[in-house]
Amino acid sequence: TGSLEPLSSTNLEDLLFYMKGLRAQYKEKSKAKFRVVGRERFPSTTYSTTPAGLTIKYLPSGSSFYSITDAETDDVIVPFGTGSKLSCDSTGNYFNLDLQGYQPERYYTLEYRIQSGSDTPDETDQYFDEGFTFKVTL
Repeated sequence: TGSLEPLSSTNLEDLLFYMKGLRAQYKEKSKAKFRVVGRERFPSTTYSTTPAGLTIKYLPSGSSFYSITDAETDDVIVPFGTGSKLSCDSTGNYFNLDLQGYQPERYYTLEYRIQSGSDTPDETDQYFDEGFTFKVTL
């Protein structure tokens, strides 16, 4: 994760979640990297040379998932599960997607689930469906 800091469980309750560089269209036989960004909605005030609102933190490893749904038929293409965990590198969370088997000229929606407090009575799931869509083209 490099120099990134984790989002704590208290930060997860008030999280600003967005995608970085999401394109409207992707080619049918391409491989794409989708960047996912989470940060505090109201960061604590500190004196720094970097604005706190721009500080990217990484989502909990092992408990952040994505799901892909066909927007026309509402069929779930990639369900939440161990095969849809988000990865992390020094610039933030991401996942790679091979678009080889996706139907061209269709729209797909992305949804995210973040678990906090895994294996405890306080476990909560947060879902983020902010209209993240993309189209697969020929």
